[in-house]
Amino acid sequence: MLNIDQTIAPAAPTPTVSGPLTIGSVPALIPKVRVWLVDDNDSLRTLVADILGRQGGIDCARHFSSPDALLSELASKPGPDVILLDVQMGDRNGLDAVRPIKSLTRSTRVLMFTTCFNPEWRARALNDGASDYLLKSDTIEKVAAHIRCPATDAAPDTCFRRRPSRKAARAGSNPSANPGPNLSPRLLRRTFKALRAWWN
Repeated sequence: MLNIDQTIAPAAPTPTVSGPLTIGSVPALIPKVRVWLVDDNDSLRTLVADILGRQGGIDCARHFSSPDALLSELASKPGPDVILLDVQMGDRNGLDAVRPIKSLTRSTRVLMFTTCFNPEWRARALNDGASDYLLKSDTIEKVAAHIRCPATDAAPDTCFRRRPSRKAARAGSNPSANPGPNLSPRLLRRTFKALRAWWN
């Protein structure tokens, strides 16, 4: 029975959420996308890894100087969420590594990450199981968005192949369509300039 002399405390206001989600007084942790980077240029690889590490939701803690080093690691350890893979790396070609990577870790998305846009390379990469073809001259926002969002990817357990476009098929039959090494001095300077702009 309610005593008339008792004071009834007002109901506590419903809390509103502003800022990061918290559980009690501890912020809830959102898992980061784990990224491995493969590029034979040590300075470029280190710079890209540092820049990506500054992006929210991305952890780029591992990087490799060759596809062989990457495949050796994948043979004994679980793969990351995403692999950023260069195309031309000395006497190695990243395109040759796409199928072996997917055979070792089907759930890992492979994103080609190169200086040159070549329709023939792009078509081959996507046919062999890569999820995307990105350029090093793309903005860091675009690269980070493609790393975080697998919206255009098929389910990891399905064999994903895209048919090359007619334009890509024509480019493949035209020897003059190949722009040559993707780390020419001019393109490499342009790439470093773009990356330093990201850094700043």
